[in-house]
Amino acid sequence: MPEQNGNRDTRLDRIERALELMVDDHERFRHDLQQLLTAQVLQKDALKQQAKLAEHHTQQILALREKDAALDARVDNLVSAIGELIRRLPPPQQ
Repeated sequence: MPEQNGNRDTRLDRIERALELMVDDHERFRHDLQQLLTAQVLQKDALKQQAKLAEHHTQQILALREKDAALDARVDNLVSAIGELIRRLPPPQQ
């Protein structure tokens, strides 16, 4: 009978070690999963901020295009006015 108890103890020790390894693996997995979820949330927030920034830049570009078009029109008018003024001036006398 002592041999059977020895075998049982050995078997129980092996089972206990296997369970401890499984528990340790599970705890590491949970920790890694928590880190992954945290990183996912942070990445999602950063992506939202980038989208907002891209939208802001798009609005700025559109506003600058409008200002550029208005400036082009003003420069065209100024060039036309200067051209008209030059045409009206008497020719230089020599």
